[in-house]
Amino acid sequence: MNLLEKFQRNYESIRVEGLESKYLPYLKLKNYLDENFSEKKRIGKSFLGNDIYVLKIGSGKTKILAWSQMHGNETTGTKAMLDVFEFLKLQESECEKILESTSFYFIPMLNPDGSTMYSRRNATGIDLNRDFLKESSPEIKVLKSFVQEIKPDFLFNLHDQRTIFNVGETDKPATLSFLAPSPNIERSETEPRIKAMSVIDNMSKGLERLIPGNIARFTDEFYPTSTGDNFMNAGFPIILFEAGHYPNDYERTKVRKFHALAILFALEKIAQNEEAEVGDYHEIPVNNKKFLDIVLRNVLVRSNEAESLVDIGIYFEEKLDVENQEIIFCARIEEIGDLSSYFGHLDIDKKGKNYLGRSSMFPEIGEKADFSVGNIHFEKGKFKGR
Repeated sequence: MNLLEKFQRNYESIRVEGLESKYLPYLKLKNYLDENFSEKKRIGKSFLGNDIYVLKIGSGKTKILAWSQMHGNETTGTKAMLDVFEFLKLQESECEKILESTSFYFIPMLNPDGSTMYSRRNATGIDLNRDFLKESSPEIKVLKSFVQEIKPDFLFNLHDQRTIFNVGETDKPATLSFLAPSPNIERSETEPRIKAMSVIDNMSKGLERLIPGNIARFTDEFYPTSTGDNFMNAGFPIILFEAGHYPNDYERTKVRKFHALAILFALEKIAQNEEAEVGDYHEIPVNNKKFLDIVLRNVLVRSNEAESLVDIGIYFEEKLDVENQEIIFCARIEEIGDLSSYFGHLDIDKKGKNYLGRSSMFPEIGEKADFSVGNIHFEKGKFKGR
């Protein structure tokens, strides 16, 4: 039985419970770590004084450092990585090989202030992923200092991406996307970058067995202020992980499982300590932005003078309901017109059914969806289904 089969067999028993919501604030994570990781190490503090921790498992020579919630509202990687830790504790031969070959460090919440606010940015509005050079945030200083302290052989940068991404020109959502960032504007394939490409190639091939056609990669233009590009430029092989959408999985419970597997495939490849090769990295389709959450096609909009047959595209904005401590999805009109170049996660031809607006007579880009078309109903941004 291989790694994939053993993970599939054991997943329900090792999956960390109580972390199902997309909202994972600092105190909830801290309580979990206090109960389950007494050996956690504090490596710094956030702008608001919240502790930033690192966890460690394994005792091997090859050092790997991963971090998640650099963007506070991107929680899938945190939950997936905690599942990985639980799986690695099993007395399975594949797990033992990984732990004997690698020392695996994990910073489970680099941006605790943003995590509590469910914000991409930190408490002072800084995007940590674009603060590498200026170091305006204490959080990026913590990360860079710890990297210099342990000098890892690989870095994993865990993120979430929006539901708008598709794979290449297909109607497949980009469920997981990867990138070996460029070290310079020439996009040179240096030795550290080839190492990252080799691991991504292995992850992609492993995941294709489960979610064929749902794996993509980001374009590799160089971003001078970004974390990944600068770490690669400094000689650290770094891999960007982006957890995306899977059909009917807006809470990303299925994606969390695929994400955990991707991490395990990466660890398995690194533990083999083989010579790095680019492999089929460049054959992985590039991400595109061709999805909307809902596309209603051929909707009839009327005035006293004329009528138009239009497509209406809806995007779900995620907002924190502070009172109930949960994420709500607010339907907003994103695009109107000819949407033949877009796909919808829910895609329906309304065949000339009338647009019946509640708060306004006609659809307007940017407004909350508050209308009906046939059996499709929205009420002040809430999708009422059909």
